[in-house]
Amino acid sequence: MAIPAERSPRGPGAEGEGAPLHLHRHAARPTIEDVAQFAGVSRGTVSRVLNGGHHVRPAVVANVNFAIETLGYSVNQAARNLAAGRTGSVAFVVSEHQEHIFEDPNYVLFVSVFGKELRRRGRHLLLTAAEDTEEEIFIGNYLSAGHVDGALLALPHADEPLLARLAQSRLPLVVIGRPLGYEDELSWVAIDDDTSAYEMVSYLVGRGRKRIGTVTGPLNTSGGRDRFEGYKRAVGPTFRASFVAEGDWSLESGRVGAKQILARHHNIDALFAASDLMALGALAALREAGRRVPHDVAVAGFDDSVAASLADPPLTTVRHPCEEIALEALRVLDDLMEGRSAGPEHVVLPTEFVRRRSA
Repeated sequence: MAIPAERSPRGPGAEGEGAPLHLHRHAARPTIEDVAQFAGVSRGTVSRVLNGGHHVRPAVVANVNFAIETLGYSVNQAARNLAAGRTGSVAFVVSEHQEHIFEDPNYVLFVSVFGKELRRRGRHLLLTAAEDTEEEIFIGNYLSAGHVDGALLALPHADEPLLARLAQSRLPLVVIGRPLGYEDELSWVAIDDDTSAYEMVSYLVGRGRKRIGTVTGPLNTSGGRDRFEGYKRAVGPTFRASFVAEGDWSLESGRVGAKQILARHHNIDALFAASDLMALGALAALREAGRRVPHDVAVAGFDDSVAASLADPPLTTVRHPCEEIALEALRVLDDLMEGRSAGPEHVVLPTEFVRRRSA
């Protein structure tokens, strides 16, 4: 029996004469045509309901939703993406060794927030690490070839091939942290690392600490470079290069860096580590050297990760708003992917001083 267009079945909110109901569930996966036939409407009406119900009467929306629920229809997202020229995927690329990614609780949090939010929006998260130049070139070419709809890039290093390749592509991209050399060309979400580090080290100075060492992050990243600049401004004319060791954000590099500084200056009375993980490593090195924290040496970190509150003693640190950064980065990326952005967007979020017993 032919079903007149726009006629509704008997169901919640149904109005008027209904089409015959066949309430058995389809053996095969129901299609949009099945929903249209069941609801007594056109395929285009079902499509409009699936895309927000604009310009469709509420009673018809209710009938279509009743048909969808009864038949067990679900959107074939892959087909919709194909028709729209999209992949349904977003890449999260970290320019770091894989073991460091899963060691750092900040990046575990980024992955969790990105994954949850993208699933809610009908997209899939791809996580990958660019550990060396060869991988950077491969990943840059892969992403630029249209295998994803957009990308989020964290920990970019100055002059790395991946950053340059993505900057040249037309791929919607948001960088976590300032992309050195591409600050004006690319969209990014970051904190004011320089000021945050300056305030932390100034606090140590204000507590009467005079011989303050630091374990920096990688100095070819904006976070590592800017936190080091903040440290130098705070210690002022007392700055000495021998009080500095460069780390790579990891716990082990914090331990090694602190040992290097202690070998040159056993009498340091404070140490600023550019990440909480490196601060944990520094605490271990100080214990090995017989230095008490905070009595002999005050220790401060950066991030306010879970590790900071679990440290012994708990770390005085800077709260890095990772969840807020992740949500802002997704908002900016969504604007880029949907064509709502007129140009690169730059977002700077505030940090927070967190005082605990280590300093």
